[in-house]
Amino acid sequence: MSVAAGPHPRLPRGAVERRLFVDAPPDVVWAALHDPSCPTWRDVRLHLDAAGPDWPAAGARRHARFRMGPIVVGITLESLEARPARRFRVGIDGRGICGERRWELTPAAGGTRVAGSVRLEGCSRVGRVFLRLDRAGIGPRLEAELAALKEKAEAATGRPTSPSLQRRDAEPHGRSLR
Repeated sequence: MSVAAGPHPRLPRGAVERRLFVDAPPDVVWAALHDPSCPTWRDVRLHLDAAGPDWPAAGARRHARFRMGPIVVGITLESLEARPARRFRVGIDGRGICGERRWELTPAAGGTRVAGSVRLEGCSRVGRVFLRLDRAGIGPRLEAELAALKEKAEAATGRPTSPSLQRRDAEPHGRSLR
């Protein structure tokens, strides 16, 4: 599922990417991605402070708190590229951690193909240790983030979420209650 082919810019070494199809047009997906009422940015470990009026325009900054286990790190997010309904890139800079998040939105079959990626690096010894311990969790969190984005965007269009996602939401931890 981690593919970097096609017209998208090549992913940096160490980046994790996941893709999925959303049954909503790219502008609806873009709006769901930038919903100001969402204090956590998909990944429950990243709590955003309020955005300024210029967010998500390129060059805009906002602050957030990133949780790594019991440690909370203050970080700054900088919009590196904001092309509405097409691409959004954010630089991440904090004590001991730096990286980048990307979302690519491509119209496809009446909906949107979404590619989300994350690359985090430890910029200090402590940052490298925490990221090494957390590396295996990045892919599953990215998948959950994209599933939540899909659900929000499809709900905004009035289209039902796919049956597999509805079943999984109805059953705790993906297991049947029987």
